[in-house]
Amino acid sequence: MRNTPKFFPDAIPDICRSISLRSALVPATMLIGALAGCVTDAELLAENSRIATKTAEQRAAEELNCPQAKATIVAKKEVPGQPLGELYSEYGIRVSGCGRQAAYEVECRDEKICSIKEK
Repeated sequence: MRNTPKFFPDAIPDICRSISLRSALVPATMLIGALAGCVTDAELLAENSRIATKTAEQRAAEELNCPQAKATIVAKKEVPGQPLGELYSEYGIRVSGCGRQAAYEVECRDEKICSIKEK
């Protein structure tokens, strides 16, 4: 019989090993599930562009007094957020209608929440 100290793995009962393995699998499974929902930068930009355009058109309709104003995206990029590092989209949008134009920077935190960046 070997004289093995209690802190070595072969001294740990089998039930403890299975509990440790099981508890390690739960976070790993959650991580895999979270990563499966990730989107690429291009996908995020495409998803958010519709609501960003709509947000700029709504603002321009009020400011230009022109309900039929139409928006065009002239620039777009992904920006790392702080402090958690979540990405968000930023768009440069030009809106024209009724003989007038306006330019806006629109920030989208997700596909439902976009806002005009105030200068």
